[in-house]
Amino acid sequence: MEHDIDETVTLRIYRAPSGQWAGRIFAGEEEIGAVAGCESPAAVEQAARETGVFPNHVEVY
Repeated sequence: MEHDIDETVTLRIYRAPSGQWAGRIFAGEEEIGAVAGCESPAAVEQAARETGVFPNHVEVY
């Protein structure tokens, strides 16, 4: 899957119904990945970075 190098990468973090934190990673409007089962929003952001994705923007809902 190729993405425009200028495309903004956004990590959208939210609390799942289980009470744990999760996140969805978007390149522009296309979802390119997800992280789940984390203890905190910071843990979601760290898990996303460990996959090699470095978001330009982080949104916490």
